[in-house]
Amino acid sequence: MKYTTMAAVALLIGGSYLSAKATLFDPAQSITVETYSDIFFKLESSPVSINEIITGASQFADSLCDESIYQEVIGESVNSCKQKFKQSQAQCAEFIIKNNEPMYTDKVAITQLSEKFINCMTNS
Repeated sequence: MKYTTMAAVALLIGGSYLSAKATLFDPAQSITVETYSDIFFKLESSPVSINEIITGASQFADSLCDESIYQEVIGESVNSCKQKFKQSQAQCAEFIIKNNEPMYTDKVAITQLSEKFINCMTNS
């Protein structure tokens, strides 16, 4: 009886764990892109939209602005980077959306598009 109870508890815990993992990694579930790395995580199970690329690339560019040493090396400051970012984000997003495909499945194309968007925002 003791072993039967322990086995039942182990099966319950194991089943719950596997069920949770299956739900977490279910490709049918929607993955919300909030960071640059989310783009590539979502890409493993479904195409990525141009708006999701912009969201992820914006987060990445914003995080670059927060790196004071990096900003100093390139001759900028955190404040000037953030200011450029705010001033150019909408215009650069509009340009990227207008001149590119709505959905992507290729990592190289996504990386190139992200770089183009980030360069647009930081070189304005």
